Amino acid sequence: MQRSPRGRIKTTDKKIKNPDVQRWFLNMAIFCLSIVIIGFIFSMGKRVVLNKSKISLSQSVTVPLSEKPYSYIVVEVLNGCGTPGLAQKFTNYLRQQGFIDVIYTGNADKMDYERTHLIERANVPEKSKEVLNLLMFDSSRIVSKEDPSLHVDLTLILGKDYKDLPVYLKILDIGENL
Repeated sequence: MQRSPRGRIKTTDKKIKNPDVQRWFLNMAIFCLSIVIIGFIFSMGKRVVLNKSKISLSQSVTVPLSEKPYSYIVVEVLNGCGTPGLAQKFTNYLRQQGFIDVIYTGNADKMDYERTHLIERANVPEKSKEVLNLLMFDSSRIVSKEDPSLHVDLTLILGKDYKDLPVYLKILDIGENL
């Protein structure tokens, strides 16, 4: 205890720390971490040296060719006869085929289309033929109206004759009853 100039007694609660003990613990921690790091380096070096045949930096990957020779086809499906849900049923069927991307399903500009037809929006006759075959259409159902602003290859407009289409039976077979 110490006396202040005014005569009060001062108490100090500070513990006196031994700097030698602190240095010793710090040095021990550094030493232990150094041993661990050296162990990791030794282990990695041993693996690299002993297992040269097992280490391969790159692998060649062979990608199997697609079973279907045609490319991806972008389609929009429009209901042109007014039957509720018809465009969605055909969309589900087309998507089930795996190579057709139906990006839009909706109603056509009018609801009095008598005949179902396929409109070519891009000049890609191979894609048109694939969809014609898939939908079991004859070539008289295809119309060419190129429009690159739509960003689709084909537009399918479903007319009032949809029940007469051979593909309609397939849609019924997969449980898509209308």
